Amino acid sequence: MIDYRNGKPFLEEKERIFRKLTQSGVPEAQAETVADCFATADIFGVTSHGEAVLPAYIERIAAGAFNLNPAFCVVRETAAFAVLDGDNALGPVSAARCLRYAVNKAKTSGVFSLFSPHNNTFGPAFYYSLKAAEEGMIAFVTSNSPAQMAPVGGKEKLLGTNPFSLVIPVPGKDPVIVDMATSVVAKSKFRECKEQGKPLPEGWALDSAGNPTTDPEEGMKGFVLPMAGFKGYGIALLIDYLAGFLSGAAWLNHVGRFYSEKKDGMNVGFLIHVIDPHIVFGAEYDEQIAGYIDEIRNSQPAKGNTIVLPGDDRICFLQEKMQTKE
Repeated sequence: MIDYRNGKPFLEEKERIFRKLTQSGVPEAQAETVADCFATADIFGVTSHGEAVLPAYIERIAAGAFNLNPAFCVVRETAAFAVLDGDNALGPVSAARCLRYAVNKAKTSGVFSLFSPHNNTFGPAFYYSLKAAEEGMIAFVTSNSPAQMAPVGGKEKLLGTNPFSLVIPVPGKDPVIVDMATSVVAKSKFRECKEQGKPLPEGWALDSAGNPTTDPEEGMKGFVLPMAGFKGYGIALLIDYLAGFLSGAAWLNHVGRFYSEKKDGMNVGFLIHVIDPHIVFGAEYDEQIAGYIDEIRNSQPAKGNTIVLPGDDRICFLQEKMQTKE
């Protein structure tokens, strides 16, 4: 994959975000983490989770909504898992800490699961899986989130869009990036459409009365629909249970909202499961995974089509941005 971290577009945006955060009182080490996270989101085209959300973060920082001096502590631990308290830190800061802890443990044990309560939304889930992949590790990263979806058959917001991500490291080739919300889209896309004066695509949302709508404002007041209908609803419920309920964080519609007049912690829950493929699969992982990916890439395409893998769109966006703005 192209080395975007040393590219001018990435470095300029990261420095800009870093400067605004430190001017808002965020310690430098934490500002570095958040800036790296947001700039990575933008360079891969996930603009709904990048610099666009910085003003809202700064507003919450000024209101004292985050703990800028968190005391991360392990609540309980065995050889297989740990529960690490996020202590209401900035979401990317606690998520990065959780990832680092789990990666270090998995390098010895082969697999390790990290649960974490008392967090705030962590931004783009793929960022953390990508960081693990850069070390040759596999990280399944998920989080629950504020309720935006009704259970099937209901009209009360109970479940979040609950994102999950896993990036497959493929040495010498682009990684395979799986990153999605359990809704048709992340609800932040509604806000983007509103700001751009565009209608929502059909099938994205229901209004507060449960009727289909393409009005971004009505969609934000109402419900985002789950991906793949009942299947997406089921996955969202499982993530809320595992990352939220089981970690000891808030769950269902008890999760706090980011865009809220209440400036207190969201108590979001994380689950980060890390695998060292060189321990689980063996030393030949690098060679074998390359063959696995090649077999898919070289399979016979349908007429007029090209074989694609998850994340190809983001890699293409990254390459184009690096080429046009260097």
